[in-house]
Amino acid sequence: MTNAPNSCPPPDGYEKNYQLLRSALAQADFGDRARELGFEPVAGGARLSFLGRAYHLDPQEVRAVDGQPSLANHRSLLIHYILSSGQGGPGSQYLTLWQGEGFIRGRRDPGVDILTRPLLEAFAADYLAFQKAAQALGGQKLEAEPGGWREWLFPVLPRVWMKVGYLPADEEFPTEVRAYFDDLAPTYLGFECLAFLCAVLCQALAAAKEE
Repeated sequence: MTNAPNSCPPPDGYEKNYQLLRSALAQADFGDRARELGFEPVAGGARLSFLGRAYHLDPQEVRAVDGQPSLANHRSLLIHYILSSGQGGPGSQYLTLWQGEGFIRGRRDPGVDILTRPLLEAFAADYLAFQKAAQALGGQKLEAEPGGWREWLFPVLPRVWMKVGYLPADEEFPTEVRAYFDDLAPTYLGFECLAFLCAVLCQALAAAKEE
């Protein structure tokens, strides 16, 4: 991704970024490699479900199968994913972006609040609504964690999975939300792309509350 997640470029900035990436699709393997990544090879390209919507990728473009407009940053993420060189996965451990490769383990960057803010704004006082939104996007509820955390697993991409933890407010502390990636995710997508992926999942969950 050419735009940093904290810079909040206008929508046309995301579209320009996608247009710059389109030429790279000519290098993609829409056969065996696409299948390894969880795509369904089809005539002339490959298909993948992303955040509840089917996308078609070919050497020229990425488009939603339903023919309706789609978000440019979603299309860009799918280009990065089909071109990735990662192997295996998803991993068995889950880390925040700030605990992954190249970052100090245990250090928390203030930018994480920007990425998960849509969830706090939409669900800070309404876990039931969060649960319904998570189910609508294919989330799987996990066993409750010590300390009251309620965690949901999201196979956002076939080889890149995320967990979202929700800690309801109590008399002393406000609601807290954390997002995690499986530990092999950085072998598929770089830090900036993972930050975008976190942001789009959080935005999609918040949007699902309104549907």
